[in-house]
Amino acid sequence: MASTSPRWAPLPSGIGVMLRNARIDAGLSRDTLASALSMSTGVVQGLEEELRPPSVTVAARISETLRLDPWRDAVLRSVAVAESELRTRRGTRHTRPRSRHPVKAQPVKDLAPPVSNPGPACRSS
Repeated sequence: MASTSPRWAPLPSGIGVMLRNARIDAGLSRDTLASALSMSTGVVQGLEEELRPPSVTVAARISETLRLDPWRDAVLRSVAVAESELRTRRGTRHTRPRSRHPVKAQPVKDLAPPVSNPGPACRSS
């Protein structure tokens, strides 16, 4: 899965899997890793799903927290981008396209089959 932001190049395939495997090898959940890195679980998920690159600072913190070997550390740092490239005036740039029109909730339809007219009643004499 590639990044959808025009602000940075798509991430190389496999970076997210490498991060996920390193997290699992360290025995950490996404929530635990996010807490250790002082960030949201959504950011960790975005990194693992290759929706956003890590910043230089985050890449260093991830490498230290997960105790990445030198090769994985070098790969992670090679895809990191400067913090200024991840920021807008409002904060961290979202990478998934957002709809301009919110999706309206549809009413729930009754799942029971419609009752049809059974026809004339049977008369037994």
